[in-house]
Parts: sequence; structure tokens; C-alpha cells
Amino acid sequence: MSRFGPTLVPAAAAAVLILAVLSGCATRIPPGMELDTPKAAWTAFRRNYCVRPEGEGLRVRASLYYSRTTPTKRTNRTLVSLWGDFGGPMRLDVSASIGTLLAHIREDKSGLLVFYPEDNRAYAHKNPVLGATRLGMPFPFSLAELAHTLVGDFSGLAPRRYDATASEGENFAYTFDKGLVRRIVLDRLGRPVRLEGRTVPKREDARQWAFAIDRYEDAGPDAIALPDKLTLSMDNGERGVLHIKSRELMLAPWPAESLALKLPGDIAPIRLDNGHADGKTGELPVIQEDKQ
Repeated sequence: MSRFGPTLVPAAAAAVLILAVLSGCATRIPPGMELDTPKAAWTAFRRNYCVRPEGEGLRVRASLYYSRTTPTKRTNRTLVSLWGDFGGPMRLDVSASIGTLLAHIREDKSGLLVFYPEDNRAYAHKNPVLGATRLGMPFPFSLAELAHTLVGDFSGLAPRRYDATASEGENFAYTFDKGLVRRIVLDRLGRPVRLEGRTVPKREDARQWAFAIDRYEDAGPDAIALPDKLTLSMDNGERGVLHIKSRELMLAPWPAESLALKLPGDIAPIRLDNGHADGKTGELPVIQEDKQ
């Protein structure tokens, strides 16, 4: 894992903060500055990793390794392409390593639409997160939120203020009394390395999840380092590891036809928000490849 070194020692970082206070204005803590207090690290995180991307949309290509141990052991290796507009529709295609398309996914204000070409079936849900969960993709947040994190924007997940702090090895941990995210761990450069929460914020018995952010790329002066590896883990052993292959910000919105998901003429989506499940197994289809 490549990491860039600190550009200022802690004493110099403190001097910068003191000068900012004396001048009566907020300072911008440059990326790559090592920080020695939880408050300074949190300030750097909010300034550098909670900012809207400088673009209208994105295009990301990655590999995804999925594993679970219950009720049966399964491992899947797939390729994913994610593209769309920030604040608009998002598209996700999932394919096997040999190129066979396994699923087409579209998320917009009306919800989630998923089409499985091999089964020639489509599913829809008005809530993207619940719909993905019912289809065996237990993401605690939407594709749109994932897209923002891939380009270094955690503002939709991170509360503005923390309730308590603690040290965790060389890192700083922050806890929150409410919301989807209950805990965030930052390194001493103010970069997020782990987020934790519950799938249903108001339920104490809801499933627990953890989102690890790793392998930050080298970045030039004043540039924000972005992660190349993201791992989502659930408390039941499910785990998805996303390795970023390419990432591109789009200066203009995507054409509408590029974000459309047109179903074959004889296919009508099955509504998952009406309690549908397979009549024989009680299960819904999941994206599978290289099962073990």
C-alpha cells in the first residue's frame, strides 16, 4: 500500500491552526499534513473529504469479490462498471470475468430497477437500499452514496459533529449518538479508514456493518488522495471487497440514453416492495459467479 509522507511536523501543524484562530478565519488544512489532535484531524476530514466532487458525474470500473459463510458458503468474483450523474440517475453493470453480463442496475429518484439477462427477469423497489438488500446485495447505503465515496466525498454519510472521541492505535475514532453512521475512524492525515453503523439507525437490534477504506493512492501537493480498495462487511459474515481499476470525473452530465435501462418488450418488473419472493425457495436471485 502506498502512502504519502507528512509535509509538516505536529508542532508546525499546531502553528498553522493557531495563526488561523488569531486571524479570525477558518484555515484549510492541506492534504498530507500530519495532525496530532482529534479536533484537527476531524477538521481536515470535513474540509477535504466532505466536499462535493468537482464534476457532474463519474465513471468507475472495478472488480468485486463477495463472500459469505451462512447459510451456505459462497464466493463470487465479478467485474463492475458504475456510471452516472451526482444528484441524478446511477447505472451499475455487473459481469463475469469472461465478460458475460450478469445484471443491469439503475437507481434514480423513483427507486431501484434490476434486470438479470440470463433469467430474463426484472425487479423493482421504491427504496434502493431495501431493494438491493432483498436481491442479495446488503448495502447499507445507495449507489449514489457509494459513488460519492469513490471520489472522496463522505458528506452524505458523516455527521457534521461528533459526540465523543478516542484513540485507536495511531488513529482517531469518533462516535455519534444517532444516524446511519455511529462510528468513524480517521488516520493522522484526516483520511477516513473505517465507518461503522446499523442498517436501520433507530433499531438497536438491526444488522451491524463496517466500511473499510484502504490503499490510498499517492497524491501530489494539495491533492486529495483517493482510496483504491473499499471493503463492506456485515455482522453475519457477508463481505464485499471492491478494487478500483479506473476512476474518472465527468465534466458534463451523461446523456439520458446512456443512463437508461430499457427492458425487453415482454418483461415487466416484479415489485419487491409488494412482498414478492420465489414461490419455491422463498429466495430472490443473487449475482453469482465462481461459487464455492
